[in-house]
Amino acid sequence: MNQKRKNSLVLEFNYLHWTGVTLIGFLCSLVWVEIGEVPDLNPFQAMVGATLIGCFQALVVSRFFTHAWLWILSTFVAWTLMGTSSFGVIGWFAPRTNLIMVRLTTGLILGGITGIWVGFWQWFILKPVLSKSYLWILFSGISWSLSLSIGWIIGGILYSITHLFLGEVIGLIILWLLVGMFTGMALSYLLQKS
Repeated sequence: MNQKRKNSLVLEFNYLHWTGVTLIGFLCSLVWVEIGEVPDLNPFQAMVGATLIGCFQALVVSRFFTHAWLWILSTFVAWTLMGTSSFGVIGWFAPRTNLIMVRLTTGLILGGITGIWVGFWQWFILKPVLSKSYLWILFSGISWSLSLSIGWIIGGILYSITHLFLGEVIGLIILWLLVGMFTGMALSYLLQKS
């Protein structure tokens, strides 16, 4: 990729757009995906949620990749496989405990696993386009680890203050906002380093 085209791609990519479409995708998924306190959303809900988020992200990715539909497919596969496993669909449920330390440690661990898993599937799409695409798996793991723990902690605090499950929902919205921000910054970095 020549330097002029590379600079153009970096300038075109706006991590705030990425953050926005990720959050909008999550909010739209709430029409079909029920937020709960148990990690056992059914596979159909995982497929719908992942497809919506992947579609919205593909709007941004389509500027750089000729086959943006592959981003949707990889996101769909990652979340569907996770949704059909005993792991569940992490981004749509809140833990049953209000203990901050449990939410922190569980969020860090499960978020890391989620990010690495989803990042691995998305890496297949980034690999032909970005020279250091393998870093996406690491960045995705870190992004999800931090975001899940922060979102779960905020949700737990709001729930304990208000005694309304809406506090948990706000925590999950913050989770997806942070995932969008962190992964958007990571993708921006990878575009600069390609």
